[in-house]
Amino acid sequence: MPSIFISNPVESAAVPAEVSFTVQGGSEGTQPTFSGDPLFTGSYIKQGSLVHFEIQVDFDNITNFGTGQYYVELPFAAKYAYQFRAGCLHDVSSGRDYMIGGHVAAGETKLLLNSSDAQGQTIYDVNFTSSSPVSLSTADNFHVSGSYVSE
Repeated sequence: MPSIFISNPVESAAVPAEVSFTVQGGSEGTQPTFSGDPLFTGSYIKQGSLVHFEIQVDFDNITNFGTGQYYVELPFAAKYAYQFRAGCLHDVSSGRDYMIGGHVAAGETKLLLNSSDAQGQTIYDVNFTSSSPVSLSTADNFHVSGSYVSE
C-alpha cells in the first residue's frame, strides 16, 4: 500500500516575527507635551491580515497632560470596527490598576482609548482623559493590546 504524506501547514508555515513600530498618539483636545520624545513603544505580529499589537505608554517625561480623549495609532488600518479590552492603567501613587481599552472604526488606525465606569448595575465606557478614570501623574503608565483583521 502506498504511503500518503500530508504536511501540516502550521508546522511548515514561516513563523511571523515580532516587529517594533513607532507609536503615534495624543489627545482629541489640546495635545500633551513632553520633555524629549514621548515614551511610547509598540510591537506587532502580522500573519496575513491578522494583526496582534501591544502598545506601552510611560508618562515619566510628560510636562502637560493635554485635554480630551487620548488615542494611539495602530500599526495597520482595521478592516472592521473593534472594541479592545486588554489594557491597564497603572496608578502608581495609589497602587491601583484601571481597565483601559479602546475603539477603532473600520478603515481607521486611530484607537480612541476608554475606561469603564459604573452607575447602579450598569457598566459603561468613558473616555480615557488626564482626569478619568483617575487624575494622572508622571509616575503612571498604561498598556493596551489586542488582535484584529487589517485591511
